[in-house]
Amino acid sequence: MNFNELTKQRFNDTNSVLCIGLDPIYEDIPVKKDTIEKTITNFLFEIIDNFGQYALAVKPNIAFFEQYGIEGLIALKSVIKRAKEQKIPVILDAKRGDIGNTSKAYAKSAFDVFDADSITLAPYMGTDSLSPFFEYKDKGFFILARTSNPGSKDFQLLKTENGEYLYQSVIKKIVQWNNEFKVSVGAVAGATQLNELEMISKYFSENNCPPLLIPGVGKQGGNFEEVIKTLRSVDYDLSRVFINSSSKILYAYKESELDYLDASKQEIYKMLLK
Repeated sequence: MNFNELTKQRFNDTNSVLCIGLDPIYEDIPVKKDTIEKTITNFLFEIIDNFGQYALAVKPNIAFFEQYGIEGLIALKSVIKRAKEQKIPVILDAKRGDIGNTSKAYAKSAFDVFDADSITLAPYMGTDSLSPFFEYKDKGFFILARTSNPGSKDFQLLKTENGEYLYQSVIKKIVQWNNEFKVSVGAVAGATQLNELEMISKYFSENNCPPLLIPGVGKQGGNFEEVIKTLRSVDYDLSRVFINSSSKILYAYKESELDYLDASKQEIYKMLLK
């Protein structure tokens, strides 16, 4: 079963576009255990066990695990295993992309060691930096295109020689890669850029609906309902959509009087399809 088939089945079971970002911050985890590894795994296991039923996917960001060294990486492997035991697709947020041999090693780590179902990739170094990942035919790939951070305009809004923005060139390349490599290649497109998200989703909807990973809902200011309205305006296949929220869900208790799990549930309910 390839990534598109896996997530289509998951969508049919959950009717959800929610992607829960799993970004452990030790200082913010409300219940501490005797080691960093146990603290992270206990906390994220609770999130997965209590709220996995509402999620189309989970997205652990590898940097938040790497910052804790080997304990963090052991926790990452355990967390991915826990999600997959519950048949929740896993997007490893790693933003990889380098010369061929390096990318081959990155791909082996993501898919053979950590057993992720999908990964985020950076396209700056071109096709040869991504093709080692595309050799994993059953996996999914989300290419950074129009991201939600303020500095994204530094490069993504540069005009190319044919007059289009650089991110538009990336979007067209994603469609080309899908056709060339016969794999599930999609885009990362931020929730804070609605006009551009509409353009991207319209173009994608005309080209077999590559998957969309949409960060920026929550702390960065993106609005879930507005994103859904934008996607529905172009009749986008919502089974190909992953709207991510991380700290707004994980650490909701910090802005609430509720228990940390109840606070997280309250935030999750705001991101369910009506």
